[in-house]
Amino acid sequence: MNKKSGQLAIMFVSMILGIMLAAQFKNVQRVGGSTSIQRAEELTARVQKLTQENEDLQEQIRQFQQRIREYEQSAQNTGQLAQTVENELQQMRMLAGLTDVEGPGLIITVDENIPMAIQYDNLLTIVNELNAAGAEAIAINEERIIATTEIRNAGNHININTTPYSPPYVFKVIGDAENLEKALTLRGGVVDMLSTYNITVRIQKTDKVTVPKYAGAIKFKYAKPVPPKE
Repeated sequence: MNKKSGQLAIMFVSMILGIMLAAQFKNVQRVGGSTSIQRAEELTARVQKLTQENEDLQEQIRQFQQRIREYEQSAQNTGQLAQTVENELQQMRMLAGLTDVEGPGLIITVDENIPMAIQYDNLLTIVNELNAAGAEAIAINEERIIATTEIRNAGNHININTTPYSPPYVFKVIGDAENLEKALTLRGGVVDMLSTYNITVRIQKTDKVTVPKYAGAIKFKYAKPVPPKE
């Protein structure tokens, strides 16, 4: 009787272990599948980004070659040379954020569901993601983001270009709207991450958005241009 009871107990324990192992195997399959899908999406996004960057570099090469030809042609005409230099200066102003620009892109509204949910690094994360996705111009609450822009906590506010702001924070972004939106809404990406902090992100595509120029003063006290090597 004791021997039979022992066998039944062993059979019962074996059945329980079998069920637990089967459940664990299914769970691992489920997690692995989800992770694989997310990884595939990330790799696809990276491939698309690298492809776009390659195309952008090819276009920059073409533009530089065109500029060289324009300088060569305009060198024979003083007036034409002056116009070429002016066009070049205008391009440099755009790159430096010193002129208003417009084009297709996104309007992004970032707001909080509880007080003090938004911190400065949340805004920086969005800016970094937009830049990585090819944004050509960014402003937050009409403050143009340039190389010297600071975004930091200042009491109950966030300072942008030394000016304090409170939520909501409205981003105006120029660039490929599809790529920019995908970069933010990627599964497990910026929008998903911010939602866990009670931060809402609303994205609106637009055919035309105006990003204002940087309104502050840019001064260099210590930095100086390096003279060309002879």
